Amino acid sequence: MTTRTKVTLAVLALLTAVAVGSVLATRTHASERAHLSQISNEGHHVALQHGSAWRGFGLTSASLLGVRGARAVYRLESKGGPCVGAGPADDPGKLGTVDCPRGPFPTSQRPVLDLSVYEGASHDSHEVSLYRAEGVAADGVASIAFLRPTGTVALRVPVNANVYEANAVPNGPIAGLAAYDAAGKELWRSP
Repeated sequence: MTTRTKVTLAVLALLTAVAVGSVLATRTHASERAHLSQISNEGHHVALQHGSAWRGFGLTSASLLGVRGARAVYRLESKGGPCVGAGPADDPGKLGTVDCPRGPFPTSQRPVLDLSVYEGASHDSHEVSLYRAEGVAADGVASIAFLRPTGTVALRVPVNANVYEANAVPNGPIAGLAAYDAAGKELWRSP
């Protein structure tokens, strides 16, 4: 066998390995979770209000992802990477809450950025309850559940165009979050 034939066979073997690897990746659990690494809702550009305290955090642009009830949810860009925020729907560009995660978002390990507001459930415990429920979730997340300390669901909120918000929240302690797909399968649970 000539050197040229050996090189040709090696290249063909490499191309075959890449093709087989691609097929396996698309048929395995890794590809099932790939949709958790993107947010397809790009929103539409809005100007941040002048004098906003958040400008000091290096925010460079804002896109309105959606309005749910009295709240507006934004995709934000900062010098440090992507962020999300929320504010009153009747005052576009005014931010009340901002979260800039350390590291990439979304990922299959972190498909949700919760912007919810929590308050102390009682003076003598470390439990918290919901004051307001809102946030951003990756493609593939159909609903968010707020969990009791026992693991039972206190509130389930639908995700629409990567945004979730609840008009009313339950009383009582909340200990975590879970994300579910359209079939009701749990995709992620907060640590």
